[in-house]
Amino acid sequence: MSRKNYSIAIVMLVGMILISGDLLAQRGRYPRNYRGYYPRYAPARAFMVNRPFVSIQFGGYRYRYQQGYFYRPYGSVFSLVLPPVGIRIATLPPGYRRVYVGPDPYYYYNGIYYRSGPDRQYEVVAPPLGAEIARLPPGAKVTVINGQKYYEYGGTFYEELISSENELYYKVVGTDGVLNTTSEPRDFREGDGGEVEERLPAGPRMGDRFETLPADSKEIVLKGEKLYLSPSGFYYKEVIDGNKLLYEVVGK
Repeated sequence: MSRKNYSIAIVMLVGMILISGDLLAQRGRYPRNYRGYYPRYAPARAFMVNRPFVSIQFGGYRYRYQQGYFYRPYGSVFSLVLPPVGIRIATLPPGYRRVYVGPDPYYYYNGIYYRSGPDRQYEVVAPPLGAEIARLPPGAKVTVINGQKYYEYGGTFYEELISSENELYYKVVGTDGVLNTTSEPRDFREGDGGEVEERLPAGPRMGDRFETLPADSKEIVLKGEKLYLSPSGFYYKEVIDGNKLLYEVVGK
């Protein structure tokens, strides 16, 4: 074989290896020690205009959902964001993992937790305390609180643990910026220059408005007013904003 033909053959072989590796990554077939498979993560994910996406109207914004990632409009561009609690999708992203907290099943993908609803859709929920995952979401940062190391991502705290099989895993020990390792949760979010001892609810906050109620919410009458009670214990009331009917969080 001539030197020229040999060089061409090498280039073709390298190209085939790169293409096959990329296909495996897209299909989420990179094996790991823990049960199941994970897709290849991309810490910074750009919205691909030439790829199919799903448009989801929620909370006054039209989000775009594409391959497990959510994008919110900012002016004329779309930015990668963590999805708001309550937004729903019809199909779970490839590479998701089922996790249990007690008898309750959740579906986890890339730092996002879902619950299935009776309408065969999957609703984004607040990270459940006690959930265990094999890998941290991309972008999780180390933080030290009271001499203990944790990983924080989007207001959720993870504790690093070692299983009986000598494998690392990560447990949710705090949500919404609140560490829940003691009987009195403490707020460690940045802002006022220190710890704020304040018990805060996980999930939506007072005054948040949504276009749809969480799955399985029940209509109740409290002090003569019609409200809706979600499975996670939040109360919503109907409000009209312009020509839109919205649901506002009014208590827990």
